[in-house]
Amino acid sequence: MTAAAAKPLRQAMPRVAEFIDAAREAFGAAAVDRAIRNGMAGGTDFYASEAGHTVGRLPVAPGASFPFDALQITRPNKDAKP
Repeated sequence: MTAAAAKPLRQAMPRVAEFIDAAREAFGAAAVDRAIRNGMAGGTDFYASEAGHTVGRLPVAPGASFPFDALQITRPNKDAKP
């Protein structure tokens, strides 16, 4: 099995994949991967849509708005010990 065959959504949703890669670099792979797994299981921690492909479930009604301050984004503390 090729790498592309193992990751069909990465091919089908290249802009989403690019965003996810940037989010992993900025916020850490563990947190991003946890949110994606939640979305793929039907949770509301992750939602993406591109070219007719959708992963996750919208946590709010389409067209709803919320302030930027409502986003819950945390950066890992690089000085913290695991």
